[in-house]
Amino acid sequence: MSDFGGMEDLLQDFLQEAHDLLSDVDNKLVDLEREPDDKRLLNDIFRGFHTIKGGAGFLNAAELVTLCHLTENLFDRLRNGEMTLSPELMDTIMAATKGVREMFGELGQGAQPRAAEDQVLAALRSALEGEHAPAAAATPPAVQAPPAPAAAGGEPDWQQLLGAVTGQPAAAASEVITAAEAAQMSPQYPPEGRRVTDKPALAAASPAGGRRTEERAAVRENTIRVDTARLDQVLNLSGEIGLTKNRLTSLRVDILAGKTDADTLHALDQAVSQLDLLVSDLQNSVMKTRMQPIGRLFQKYPRIARDLARQLGKDVELVLAGEETEVDKTMVEDLADPLIHLIRNAVDHGVESSLERQAAGKPVKSVVRLEARQEGDHIVLIVADDGRGMNAERIRAKAIEKRLITEEEASTFDERQSLNLIFLPGFSTKTQVSDVSGRGVGMDVVKTNIQKLNGSIEIRSEPGKGSVFIISLPLTLAILPVLLVLLGDQPFALPLSMVREILPIERDKLQEVGGKRTLVVRGEILPVIALSRLLGWPQDQEPEFGVLMQTTERSFILSVDSFAGRDDAVIKSLDDFRPRGVAGVTTLSNGQIVLILDMKELLSDLGSHIDADGRGGQIRSLELSF
Repeated sequence: MSDFGGMEDLLQDFLQEAHDLLSDVDNKLVDLEREPDDKRLLNDIFRGFHTIKGGAGFLNAAELVTLCHLTENLFDRLRNGEMTLSPELMDTIMAATKGVREMFGELGQGAQPRAAEDQVLAALRSALEGEHAPAAAATPPAVQAPPAPAAAGGEPDWQQLLGAVTGQPAAAASEVITAAEAAQMSPQYPPEGRRVTDKPALAAASPAGGRRTEERAAVRENTIRVDTARLDQVLNLSGEIGLTKNRLTSLRVDILAGKTDADTLHALDQAVSQLDLLVSDLQNSVMKTRMQPIGRLFQKYPRIARDLARQLGKDVELVLAGEETEVDKTMVEDLADPLIHLIRNAVDHGVESSLERQAAGKPVKSVVRLEARQEGDHIVLIVADDGRGMNAERIRAKAIEKRLITEEEASTFDERQSLNLIFLPGFSTKTQVSDVSGRGVGMDVVKTNIQKLNGSIEIRSEPGKGSVFIISLPLTLAILPVLLVLLGDQPFALPLSMVREILPIERDKLQEVGGKRTLVVRGEILPVIALSRLLGWPQDQEPEFGVLMQTTERSFILSVDSFAGRDDAVIKSLDDFRPRGVAGVTTLSNGQIVLILDMKELLSDLGSHIDADGRGGQIRSLELSF
């Protein structure tokens, strides 16, 4: 049940604007830390909190108003020269913006936000009173909680345990609320302002004031901002298509009436050509309405990089470039996690500490660059740092130590393949697990998410100079250029981005190297893999053609019977039934349904174990059901 009956539309409008305002405030806070006397930044941040406070007051979000009001007063004193910005004060301000963002999450769930953490409010009030208060972001060592004493009925005494964890006295017996009593109370605001759940989330409590005790489900943004000029273009094209449709209807009537002279047929040809052009323009215009500046995604990362660098005791500046580059809306949110992992990896693993940089003759401040640009029909994202770089030999040794690869496999890896080992699940060069890294899941997430977007990632690194991660993505996921290949009379679609060359397969030129069928192409020995074997289809004859394909990990030749041409496939996803190795389906101009193959998934189990007939050990049992 929403706390905003009748104001849901107003709430959504507020949240959309407030999120943008807060992201802008976060970025300007990072800039302010470098230039603490910049009056323009101080005024802009002050106005940001003031605007958020005004909208929150209209929605009766009292706790959000309180937090914004305190922070606004703080910036009013800063911009008037009554206070000076210190690192401890900046930590308090950052903690306040984090609290505001958490309150936005509660508002998004239709609930009035709870009060900010006591430590944050106390730090803000102390700063306004001119007292020195510990930074709100600082977290003392965790306290080992004693076993929960049993209450009546064998239920743990949650109130006493909560008091032991937070260091606060346990509630009096009259104040203890059991789960049965809580079930009869309002789920929003129990007596005395305490929110009650069936069981207190004790694992979330901390001496610093406690984290939010409820995990909020990530809600995928389903709205989009579109320039009205683009909508006007769609409207104009729709009108033109309507006129052309009327012309075709008139010509159809004439032809059915027996009027088939040269002029009528010529007019029909012109109308069909015009319709084809207009539909193509309309398709492009609709695609443009889905495109969003990637800067809206980038603006959250300076704050993330700043907080992590401060936590690690490093001096790091995140430089953004190409923020105006437009990306398909469906890709923006899917890129959030990979980019966060890459930036955290650059700050944690990539750049050195200030002392190490001084010893190496580098500037004390390290630079991490996040850049986007469009190249043809692809979007290129770059995450680069000027840190210590990566040592391919060390990465191979670590992969062997963790038993992710064998020594025999490692001996065959070149530098590019060795660097790509960091994408293996479970790989990490950290010897100790921390809150930031060491679990070996970050880079695996990056590769998996990029592959889901039909993209690729490349690593370039030089020890002592730094590392560069280059992500290449299709301009849109709605339309996919494909190469249509045939197995017998059945067409299949291959992503054109993976296709490098089409070549004939001459049986006398096939060779066996290490028990694998191979073909030499311009001096490079490439394995030959039959598509029919990958799909588990019977092979009546030897394929006569090959498609030279390239993924991030390998290059290979996919043997097929023939080709049906190139097409721009409109992808239809298979939500209820998705066979392994199938990315989706598309429909040809003749109405035939064609499967779009996910080659990376088909090859995921193949590894380097390809036998003499082109089959991998785990691929033999693969069968696709239609």
